Amino acid sequence: MKTREELQQELSDLEKQHRQILNSSSYRLGRLLISVCRSPRLLFRLPIDLMHLARDVRQQKRPPQPGSSQYETVSRQWRQLAKHLQSNPNSGPLVFLFSGTTYIQGTRGNRPIRQTEALLRLGASVFFSYHRSRYTEALPDYSTEGLVQAPVDITLQLLDDIAFEELGDTKKLYIISYPYPGIEKSIATFRKNGWTVLYDCRDDWEEFSKVGMARWFDADVENTLVRGTDATVCVSQPLVAKMSALSPGSRVELMPNAVEADFLPGDYEHRPERDPKIVGYFGHLAGAWFDWEAFSEIAERCSAYRFEIIGHSAPHGLTLPDNVELLGPKPWNQLYQFAGRWSAAIIPFKMGPLADGVDPIKIYEYLSFGLPVVSFQMPQINDYPATRTVSSVQEFCCALVEVCESAPDKAHIVEFLKRNTWEVRATELLSFVEHQSS
Repeated sequence: MKTREELQQELSDLEKQHRQILNSSSYRLGRLLISVCRSPRLLFRLPIDLMHLARDVRQQKRPPQPGSSQYETVSRQWRQLAKHLQSNPNSGPLVFLFSGTTYIQGTRGNRPIRQTEALLRLGASVFFSYHRSRYTEALPDYSTEGLVQAPVDITLQLLDDIAFEELGDTKKLYIISYPYPGIEKSIATFRKNGWTVLYDCRDDWEEFSKVGMARWFDADVENTLVRGTDATVCVSQPLVAKMSALSPGSRVELMPNAVEADFLPGDYEHRPERDPKIVGYFGHLAGAWFDWEAFSEIAERCSAYRFEIIGHSAPHGLTLPDNVELLGPKPWNQLYQFAGRWSAAIIPFKMGPLADGVDPIKIYEYLSFGLPVVSFQMPQINDYPATRTVSSVQEFCCALVEVCESAPDKAHIVEFLKRNTWEVRATELLSFVEHQSS
């Protein structure tokens, strides 16, 4: 049975989809034509109505401008936050996070979202810029104290307002979380106005562009970010090496991913099923990085185990062994119900430069669930506790059998996780502001 929270989220999603349909040009055109069919007299108004519809469609292709409802809403929220910081000098630092991801909605998310939630818990205020695919998308309903959320199209128009805002002694940190073309031009302005500027290199964008996942990528933009910011932080050692090579002498440091200190529900118990044992995975399933061919062979060879695969974007038309169950996407707060039954977790990503730059958030969550992990080669996680990295299907199968038949070192896992929480990462981010101030 679904929880109240899950039902409310589903209702919110449906309401959002309903609003999008009502505002769509195809729906409005359909209503016009149906109205004319029902009442031929409206045919005389049809040219005017079509002209109005065409005007609205043209406006939807442009970002909201000053004076529009969305622009003024975001601008007002920013002014209110700035005024609060001006009148409360001890209210904590301000972080402007240019994320390139979706908006925050109170559920687990990717690195920028989890950074933001941890920063808020530490008392910082955050202006969170997020990506949206259509200018007509509604602003997010989710709100919490100290947080302002703005779509990137409005954020870009407010850059100077944010940079030049006089905030007294408030410490100011600007985090650029992806090399969006044009954002590099803002670095000098922010630094001149007392902001510490970081480039958070969370993925190998060049390699993503090669598989069609980041077509906007421009190497010159990333080079400028590494050279022009106060520091670059990277999720993995290979990315540290790559970014350091772009600008020798620039400050480039490792800052891996993490997990929430309260990630596990209080009643979580790890009680693996025995007959058969279950091996699990959760996360993205896109064929650009999930190695479906190798995974199918692993499942065939390890026929004594059942494999549960949770996630979205699995390729269509997959033919998988009978011991594999695709469970589809699941709410983050239900994952523990599955993981508690697993004997091990896997990360069967395609090996190569794309995976070399990755530090998957899921491995911290797997370890939090008390699960040993088997993964194809991924340099950053080679030395993580209860983790085996391999370079072939044969090695993968052997390692999987070994970890399923033995217990991981829980003390080693606990110690590792204590050093790798999002609260620790938020403190590390804010330390850059302290460093600049001193």
